[in-house]
Amino acid sequence: MLEIEYDIDELTTLMYVKEEHHFCFENKHWITAVELNIGDKILARSGAVASIIAVTKVDIRHPDALLVSKLKDVKLSHNHHFFVTKNPNSALDVSCEQAPNDPLELIPYELANKPSYLPSGEPTGHHSGPWVAAGYINELGEQIVGWGRADDEKCAEDAAIIDLKSKVEDAAKLNQTNVTISHAYIRKYSKRGRLINKMSPCTHCRDNYGNALNDKTVGDSNLVKTGRDFLKTK
Repeated sequence: MLEIEYDIDELTTLMYVKEEHHFCFENKHWITAVELNIGDKILARSGAVASIIAVTKVDIRHPDALLVSKLKDVKLSHNHHFFVTKNPNSALDVSCEQAPNDPLELIPYELANKPSYLPSGEPTGHHSGPWVAAGYINELGEQIVGWGRADDEKCAEDAAIIDLKSKVEDAAKLNQTNVTISHAYIRKYSKRGRLINKMSPCTHCRDNYGNALNDKTVGDSNLVKTGRDFLKTK
């Protein structure tokens, strides 16, 4: 077993993997854990890049008290599931679709990709999301972005627009021609593992947001929610 220390998104943490576990280099080449060196960069499922700080071989057959404590930490013992891997052999070790290149799309994708585990380390089976982001460029050329998650009162599109309106000085200026609304992203578990799916907006969101939506298809929904919002056509 290897203890790998790495930093990612300004966070320094650990993960534990077998020596033969595959990671994906930043240049998209495969490498096994035992071949990693300090300074190597590997890809996370979200598209982020992690830098290797240290690789230490540990004996889990006769672990000391500190190692036992680390291995009992659910977060540390499951961190390797967040990285792109090869030939997955568990429900969580799945190769991830390429993260979106569009910065606006990447926000809800990464929010949906955040893990959800029970204290035992088992996946909850519950999806995360759907999440949506909405962007607006003001008169100064600055992009303002709002985002949100669906709940019992509102769709994710509504949540994103409500958040965006709270961040701009004059929400009355927002309309379907100057606001862009991302696809909706949702995480769920299946027999294939943890997946990030896109969801089309429902008929109600189509009526309220029209051409501001990136997704031009329409999902099926007969739910009328109390937290609905809207954008002017122009």
